[in-house]
Amino acid sequence: MKMWQIIAVLIAVLVGGILIFLYKLAAYVARPAYHTTADMIERMKEQGFWRDYEALAKEEWRISSYDGYILHATYIPAAEPGNRYVIISHGYTCSRMGSLKYVHLFRQLGYNCLIYDNRSHGDNRRGICTMGKRESSDLLALIRYVYQRFGDDIYLGLHGESMGAALQILALRGRPKVQFIINDCGFARLMDVITHNIGKTLHLPRWLCQPVSVASLCYFGFSYGELKPVDVLKDNEVPICFIHGEKDDFIPCSHSQEMYEATKGYRELHLFPEAEHAQSIDSNEALYTQIVRDFLEKIGQKA
Repeated sequence: MKMWQIIAVLIAVLVGGILIFLYKLAAYVARPAYHTTADMIERMKEQGFWRDYEALAKEEWRISSYDGYILHATYIPAAEPGNRYVIISHGYTCSRMGSLKYVHLFRQLGYNCLIYDNRSHGDNRRGICTMGKRESSDLLALIRYVYQRFGDDIYLGLHGESMGAALQILALRGRPKVQFIINDCGFARLMDVITHNIGKTLHLPRWLCQPVSVASLCYFGFSYGELKPVDVLKDNEVPICFIHGEKDDFIPCSHSQEMYEATKGYRELHLFPEAEHAQSIDSNEALYTQIVRDFLEKIGQKA
């Protein structure tokens, strides 16, 4: 074999190795290790949020999204009939069962609750998690379904945790008819989250985020840089209550602070000093409930 052929082979091997490496890093985000429904049920029981769930009236739904993808959902009506509804979006790698800790809160306040599995999570068909790109469109499909089922005169709000909080802000691009948003530990920019965690978790240089983002776009159809909920808020008029734990080292509370400053509509920001990521309600359920109750009362008076 001639020298130039040897060099060509070595270059091909090197390039191939780099592409495989970038694919694996992109897949780490797009195809994570998910918690099963059984895992989340056990977690809710351990954390004390399962409570009387088995005794509650509920309906299991299968809802077709904008592209025919089937979303598994559970509808839990309020104790007393009413026209108030909330759709609760769970976080990355979790399932709708992880939303139970918020169901009890909203049912206390008279809300009918819809919890659902995000795309590729829970009981849904496995595929690609796009960190809010397609999932925000799924939420829009759920909102339309709820209005079709219960009528246009209902009072509908959203609650989201982590990725679920980010995707609900991204869904505002579709101008959905929603009366409020509770945004718990969402990210302002996905690229900032990946950059923050790639060194801390994987012990890799942060500059890798850019080529991995390109790989994600090529292999999975979304880049990290395109998912910027904070940019959606400049024209937003939906009231938002931002909640975040000050000890959150996965999505720092600066993300909620930035979105709080960015939104045009009525907003509140509440930080829980002792809470880590997605643990605000765990750290002080009574305070969390009071914050949500007061926020809903305030925006009801402003309506």
